[in-house]
Amino acid sequence: MLRHWKSGGWAAAYPETTGYIIETFLDYHAQTSEQWLYDYAIEAAEWICTLQKKNGALPEGLGENGEESVFNTGMMLFGLNRAYILTGNKKFKKTIEKAVDWLMSILENDFSWKKGAYTKGYVPSYYTRVVWAVLESNKILQNADIQQNMIKALAFYKALVNENHSIKNWAFEAQKPAYTHTIAYTQRGFLECGNLLNDQESIEIAKNIALKISDLLEKNGKIAGTYDESWNPNHRYICLTGNAQLSLNTARLFEITNDDFYFILAKKIFKTVENAPSRLPLKGYRGGIAGSYPAWGDYRKMSYPNWAAKFWLDAFLKVGK
Repeated sequence: MLRHWKSGGWAAAYPETTGYIIETFLDYHAQTSEQWLYDYAIEAAEWICTLQKKNGALPEGLGENGEESVFNTGMMLFGLNRAYILTGNKKFKKTIEKAVDWLMSILENDFSWKKGAYTKGYVPSYYTRVVWAVLESNKILQNADIQQNMIKALAFYKALVNENHSIKNWAFEAQKPAYTHTIAYTQRGFLECGNLLNDQESIEIAKNIALKISDLLEKNGKIAGTYDESWNPNHRYICLTGNAQLSLNTARLFEITNDDFYFILAKKIFKTVENAPSRLPLKGYRGGIAGSYPAWGDYRKMSYPNWAAKFWLDAFLKVGK
């Protein structure tokens, strides 16, 4: 289904990001009543159902035949949840149920996920976003055991929070600096889990990250492409995808806390993406956003990821109008 452009041409369809872009199409359908947005979203959800493996897992990587993936399964749940809620189509519910059953079946004794990893043998803290996805699915499934397992899973990731409000393993690889993309993934997972579970501790984790980003933006006038766990920056480029996400997350903090500080911060972060001359340089195409600015920065070098546009669009609905 949804592709993204990189130097050399269009990539194959990407199941993971198609899954959560479904929500964006549906949000914009609600705003505009453009029927094609709704039709495309439901068609994308139907395609995802065809990708499910016998054990319930959904695939990693591009195309239709990747290995089973914890993170990608979680991300596709977002779109499937919305599609089921809107249509009542039992096919979507069955796919959701099988995917959640698989995720529950491979939980370790400490309630982490070690199988189905993007980086083999590494458990990233951005799996908080998978916990969030499962909790959203459980609004449909209404299973008390799933709820309790996800509370315990969230506790595993809470234990990774450092005193300086960074989080262990929030990068794609161990001992590597984290793109703001994965920092924002981690933050949003804590925020939304906290909101769903009425867990103030998780919301505070998300707030503390936002406050740290605010301080860094105030000090440097920009947000770095990466930060390590000591908040040491790489200012060679901006991770536009991550900045769009941080703006969205901070706007969500405003909605949850009703504190104007977060709305003002969300708009400031949003402008770091809006002001970057990073649109897709192809005749006949509009709206694409580079992974990095400059486009040769380390995050998705010379690429225009569909998820960069997705998170920008999500943030625009909250702070860009």
